[in-house]
Amino acid sequence: MSRMAVWLGFCCLALPGSSAGQLSVGLSVGTASFSGAARDGGTSEEVRFLPYRPTSFGVLVAWGREGLRLEGSARYGEPGLALSGAPLTNAETRSGGLLIVSENALRLASFAGGASWPVLRLRGGPVIRGGAALVLERWASPDSPGRTLAGVQGGLAMEVALSGTLVARADAELGFTPASPFRAGDLPEGFTPRSTWRRSLAVALVWWP
Repeated sequence: MSRMAVWLGFCCLALPGSSAGQLSVGLSVGTASFSGAARDGGTSEEVRFLPYRPTSFGVLVAWGREGLRLEGSARYGEPGLALSGAPLTNAETRSGGLLIVSENALRLASFAGGASWPVLRLRGGPVIRGGAALVLERWASPDSPGRTLAGVQGGLAMEVALSGTLVARADAELGFTPASPFRAGDLPEGFTPRSTWRRSLAVALVWWP
């Protein structure tokens, strides 16, 4: 966490004209899906063990305005645990598979810090922004010690002005961590940890004073 704070501070100092920017704050809600995380190497089927679709609530902050903008976020959610892709029968068809989910089995706090920039202004006023960030994730469960992962993410956001100070925002992000949220000793027999991809969608209400 301290490394990310230093990195954000450096970006604030390095951004030209940052003293002319404005600070915004917002609240967000969203969800995510994961791929990777863990795979069973002992079968010919694609059987995976992975976090499952948390609903996340978060706080957004930004410094800037229309052009280059520094952005940070903190989000919290409780993913389930899913066993995905196990065959239902010994039949040759591969059209179906078993999905077993244990709801709210994990705790995930994520912190992101990066920058965004305008990509396209749509007719009528909405703005599409691109963004990139460093991510720090803290995974925890009742049965094992917490695990901290670092990664990166990129995405697009659409902003629509609702009034002079309120903006509605929709985000689509793709994130990657080179390590798995699972330790090898916490996985079922035969599973190995893998790097993890995250695809997330969120909406937010942002206040610009």
